[in-house]
Amino acid sequence: MKSWMFVTFLCVALGETSWAQKKGGGDKEAMAEAARAVELANQGAPDEAIKIFTKVIEGRPKDSRLYNDRGRVYLSTQRFAEAAEDFSKAIELAPKEYEGYSLRGAARAELKQLDEALADLNKALELKPEEPRALERRGFVYYKQRQFDLALADYTKALEKSPESTLALTRRADAYVALQQYEPAKADLQAYMKIRPEDFNAEERLRFVEAKLNPPPAATAAPPTPTPTPPPMKLLTRTNVFIALGALLVVFVIVIIITKMAMGRKN
Repeated sequence: MKSWMFVTFLCVALGETSWAQKKGGGDKEAMAEAARAVELANQGAPDEAIKIFTKVIEGRPKDSRLYNDRGRVYLSTQRFAEAAEDFSKAIELAPKEYEGYSLRGAARAELKQLDEALADLNKALELKPEEPRALERRGFVYYKQRQFDLALADYTKALEKSPESTLALTRRADAYVALQQYEPAKADLQAYMKIRPEDFNAEERLRFVEAKLNPPPAATAAPPTPTPTPPPMKLLTRTNVFIALGALLVVFVIVIIITKMAMGRKN
């Protein structure tokens, strides 16, 4: 699940980076190098991009945007501690800009520093209320804290602002599943797959949700086979009668013999 998430994040994050550089101004040569770093990152060469950003930062150490840009590349390659350091530097240089707080919140969430991440994202939303990306990130923190209702609320607000956000759609589906609300989870996953039909992981999750909505009928167990009751034993049978008569006859003969022997002794 994590791999598709970071591919998605990479595309989104570097799109933001490109926007920041276009709005930049200042040293044209430095901006051109930063734009080249963005292009390299988009082409799948994050290490080269980081090297270029580092070189540009050496010449412009007070530009908070460059730290955010390099931090995004760190974040997209799961180097969360380095990303958090860059975002902290950006916040130090531009404490009234929401972006550094939002991005550091994302990095801290991945580092499992959930309370700190929540504080950052609350600050980002204080500086720029209802910003969709910050809402998505705070929703993820709430989800990690098992506050599923709050996560759901943030994802829903984010989707009101950005209806085709694939990240918000899939994460809201996760929140619905956690709350056992499978019908809206199915709708979100279907909406996501219209945008990303090639995502087999999402297809698997959709099958899981559909199975929850339509469970197979339970197999009916066969009734137990009754144990046959043995017939009652018959005592008065022909065989038993003959045996009894034979036994009586033997006893009668023995009595006669004993009687004769006793009479013989008397004589």
